[in-house]
Amino acid sequence: MKAISAAIFLLATTLPSPSQTAPEPDAKSKPTAAQVHSQAIVIDTHADTPQRFLDEKFDLADPLHGGQMNFDAAKQGNLGAEFFSIWVEPDLWKGQYVKRTMELIDSVYQQAAKHPDRMKMAFSAADIVAAHREHKLAALMGIEGGHSIDDSLPLLRDYYRLGVRYMTLTWSNSTDWADSSGVIDPKNPNDPKVPHTKEGLTEFGKDVVYEMNRLGMMVDISHVADKTFYRTLVISRAPVSPRTRPRGRSATLPAI
Repeated sequence: MKAISAAIFLLATTLPSPSQTAPEPDAKSKPTAAQVHSQAIVIDTHADTPQRFLDEKFDLADPLHGGQMNFDAAKQGNLGAEFFSIWVEPDLWKGQYVKRTMELIDSVYQQAAKHPDRMKMAFSAADIVAAHREHKLAALMGIEGGHSIDDSLPLLRDYYRLGVRYMTLTWSNSTDWADSSGVIDPKNPNDPKVPHTKEGLTEFGKDVVYEMNRLGMMVDISHVADKTFYRTLVISRAPVSPRTRPRGRSATLPAI
């Protein structure tokens, strides 16, 4: 099954809610933002809640207690689908990246298992629509930081099989195969004291992008260094996904 591509966001978010009937449009008026929002399948691409699942034993049915994401908040915001972020803090979990990644992925599945009437795992655009028709939150996942694959394409494929549908090539830490904006000084990007790749991506890094393209996993370039950013744009065979505007860059990106 192919993953959600960038174009699917445009399709999914414009589908009308089966439980709502849009009023007849007034020829002289335009729909308000609130009206559009209420009629759309709203998809959010990043929530760090899995850390709370593990470290705080948080449950989506619980009150927020300082957080921002639970079932009540999702319902209030008409949230149809959430990409739960699988983020492994690189210093705290050094040497245990894969273990922590798997535990975070499992924590999302556990929430779906605890609340089958309110949440459903989703792996495609069709799954999002199906969950919406059942009035359930569609749960997807994205890995924030390529260090989670531990320099292994088989692990990347395993994460895809488990439901990961995007990966940020780097977080604020560089990997052996891609450079992060978090460690490179934009005023001195070629500082020899800071390890960096020659072109922003090593040959293995390019293979990671190609394999993500082949799988249908979105390539997220939110935290990467300039060279990695531009090299990824050049080699990717599918539109990339900048969840946030890259710092200090003005490049025109493909419409997604």
